[in-house]
Amino acid sequence: MRQEHPHGYNSLELRLFSEDDRARCQKIAALAALSSYGPHMPECRNRFVETQPLEPADTRIVAIRDGTVVGFLDLVGSHVSNLFVDPQHQGQGIGTALMAEAERWAVGDLTLSVFTLNPDARRLYERLGFEVEGVKMVPFASSSAEVWIMRKPHSKRLGGL
Repeated sequence: MRQEHPHGYNSLELRLFSEDDRARCQKIAALAALSSYGPHMPECRNRFVETQPLEPADTRIVAIRDGTVVGFLDLVGSHVSNLFVDPQHQGQGIGTALMAEAERWAVGDLTLSVFTLNPDARRLYERLGFEVEGVKMVPFASSSAEVWIMRKPHSKRLGGL
């Protein structure tokens, strides 16, 4: 699953997660969460730590650049439950490449939820063809948070009609 980035960055390899990736993925999840929505959720900052276990996933895909895991995506069925890119590597097409790989794995419509306090993520997903279906409150940490519910119909994926 090696991909060349259109802007001349070093090549990006996408592959399935292995146990050797666990610590790096935990660190990326903590760093990305702190930078994206940690400032808006000060009561949850202690949750965004490198020792936080990864959430269960049916499929976990990692992105590797220059031998280092720089991001990962979790799928539960056809739902993207997590997409995290190391903040030092954001804006380089890694999230887009991981989402394209998720489309290859998913059956049917691809769905996701994104915190409403993370409009940058919503813009990424909209550029990738996702549409907001609604807003709802979901349990998060010891509280709740508002999320946009987003969907990309199968017919709009991978050159669909």
